[in-house]
Amino acid sequence: MTAAVIGALALAVAVFVLAPLFRPDALEAERAARSLSHEQDVGARHAMALAALRDLEEDRTTGKIGDADYAEMKAKLQETAIRLMKELDALAERR
Repeated sequence: MTAAVIGALALAVAVFVLAPLFRPDALEAERAARSLSHEQDVGARHAMALAALRDLEEDRTTGKIGDADYAEMKAKLQETAIRLMKELDALAERR
């Protein structure tokens, strides 16, 4: 008797937990969440590239970095920031 009650309770919990996975729109909801998560990741990396550019400018102004190193690092950071900005634009167009 106890085993039957526990089994029924376990079945009820399993149905409650798994039910959202079988909704007709579950796959589309998962795709949307994954897409938004990717867009947030790209946005965060873009913000970090811009912050790194600001820090680089500050380091140059305070004399912590030489002109040659500054030019090389700035070119790489700008390239990264532009690439990420284009990716964000493409993601926004798909939405």
